[in-house]
Amino acid sequence: MRIIIFLAFCLAVYYIIKGYFKDQGLQRGRRPDPRHPPTITDELVQDPVCGVYFPKKDALSLIWKGKTYYFCSKECRQKFREQNLES
Repeated sequence: MRIIIFLAFCLAVYYIIKGYFKDQGLQRGRRPDPRHPPTITDELVQDPVCGVYFPKKDALSLIWKGKTYYFCSKECRQKFREQNLES
């Protein structure tokens, strides 16, 4: 009985690992298909004040003269406003 339980456990682990690698496109050593690249969930944007790159979903935005700017913090957004109001 222990052997049957052990074999069932090994089979379950095998299918879990096989499913994981199939999802990753790495099954049997194959490379991911270049015709179907992985989906990009978010893009990186650069803060115009401090130059930091960060995910667009986490950004604070400001529309200035018809262009959208993305900022990493309230402080950077405020500095941008102050610099552009002076000029």
